[in-house]
Amino acid sequence: MKNKQGFTLLELLIVLNVLAVLVLIATSSFIPMIQETRLKAVTEELFNAVQLTRTNAITHNQRVTMRNLGSWELGWEIFLDPDNDGLRSNDEHLILKREALKEVQITPNSPVKDYISFISSGESRKTGSPMGAFQAGTLHVCAQEVQAAQALILSRSGRMRIEKADIGNCP
Repeated sequence: MKNKQGFTLLELLIVLNVLAVLVLIATSSFIPMIQETRLKAVTEELFNAVQLTRTNAITHNQRVTMRNLGSWELGWEIFLDPDNDGLRSNDEHLILKREALKEVQITPNSPVKDYISFISSGESRKTGSPMGAFQAGTLHVCAQEVQAAQALILSRSGRMRIEKADIGNCP
């Protein structure tokens, strides 16, 4: 008697089909997890950029502004703002520039729609004068695919915190 070793073509095709189904199931369950991780990463990056802006205002003992590039999803730039206008001039030092984000939406309320600015004491203030009115607001970071959102809340003292948000605050 001969001992047969190996697989028939039919057995191999059945195993490959079963593996393909398992990979498809596993991949579809990982996509929401990846998107939620991306949401958290973008939220943390935006939080860290605001903290960097505040730290630089204190360190340089002057106003530092973080301004979006048309909208927060399109990116932002952080710069020294000695003329207190909230707009970056060619002679104002650029600290950081962030390019466009992918697969998230950022919905700001009115006080933080275009910029977040800090004076030398670390307080968030509106631009236009050396001190300016206090600035407080919320940025909602949303991932529509997973129906999840987080809120970055800027207090009047200049401190920011992250909270889980209601998806209803997203467009």
